Amino acid sequence: MQIKVYRGTHQIGGCVTEIKTQTARIIIDMGENLPSSNGNAQTTLEIDGVTLGKPDCNAVLITHYHGDHVGMFERILPKIPIYMGATAKQIYSVVQNVLKNKLNKGNPERVKTFNEFEVGKPLYFGDIKVTPYTIDHSAFDAYMLLIEAEGKRILHTGDFRMHGVRGCKMHAVFEKYCQNIEVLICEGTMLSRKTEKVITEHELGIKAAELLCENKYVFALCSSTNIDTIAEFYNAAIKNKKPFIVCEEDFQAEILQIVTQNSTSQFYNFNRQKVYIYGENLNEFMSERGFFFLGRTNYVTQKLIEKFPESILIYSMWDGYLDKKHPAFNEYKYNFVNCALNRGCRIVSLHTSGHASIDEIREVCKITNAKTIIPIHSEAPELLNEMISGNVVVLQDNESFVI
Repeated sequence: MQIKVYRGTHQIGGCVTEIKTQTARIIIDMGENLPSSNGNAQTTLEIDGVTLGKPDCNAVLITHYHGDHVGMFERILPKIPIYMGATAKQIYSVVQNVLKNKLNKGNPERVKTFNEFEVGKPLYFGDIKVTPYTIDHSAFDAYMLLIEAEGKRILHTGDFRMHGVRGCKMHAVFEKYCQNIEVLICEGTMLSRKTEKVITEHELGIKAAELLCENKYVFALCSSTNIDTIAEFYNAAIKNKKPFIVCEEDFQAEILQIVTQNSTSQFYNFNRQKVYIYGENLNEFMSERGFFFLGRTNYVTQKLIEKFPESILIYSMWDGYLDKKHPAFNEYKYNFVNCALNRGCRIVSLHTSGHASIDEIREVCKITNAKTIIPIHSEAPELLNEMISGNVVVLQDNESFVI
């Protein structure tokens, strides 16, 4: 059995991994590169039999809906089946519809053709058996994949963490389903961010509730698909009897309804208190009641901040986007936050990583007791050697590893 990482051995995002036997071939994730400081994401990766030439691949399996894991799906040859979690597929369809309607991009029709995972139900591709298990990540309905072939077991973690809403269950899931692993393909985003403090989603929720108690008018910037954090904000709003308002772009409300319909947990039930879709008719209501407003870096949110200058803006995104020295610096987000600050709005950073801390990576390596560990999705995979005692193999892009 052969493992090849086409891209993602020394970078965060843009990951594409191949598992191949003599009779079958699968691809895990087809990610587009994250934007660089100039805002461009390079998507020139071509793979024979997958993106060009005659189809020669049993399936492409997508671990979750973030663009750096699925963004190149349109390049996959039409006859190759694509698999994704059922709820993730619904959310990604909404995202693609927005791209198509507003930017004339996206391909929601192709997303509708995706096949769907079922948790714990094996998929068979020739002599390769793949079993998906739900993983804790900032994307809702994300998966790790257990691959079995030729009497050997490979675990591909996808993006994961153990400090989110489902994090408390992850140790038991790894122990139950992920023993006797030959090769652990493990994401290592945080390997290069050793000094970054990681709080839990629960701690984030507690702090959000405090901020809502202390401040009448609260804005927040957060990814529209970071469901755990949005649910923490929503529950904090309920606790403080504040209206929960989303931007007039109704796709956010649609995403929250998809989550509500596909979860049995009350934590993710966004029908317990009305979710308001903003319109100017709400201005007086918001002024009297106070509010939590889940905004966007757009003109509408900017004008509202001007209308409510004695407010706070919770910045719930990675701080690197605001760092001019970082390659991922986002000038648009930076200018928006600075504009809010200049309008008298207080900025509060309240964010937690969607990725495993170094201690969590160590824990998974220990639980799985894998004979070989291949770090991916990392700018500094070599550092894993310093943190664990296992056999770490650092591959280069397009390099094969045979087991």
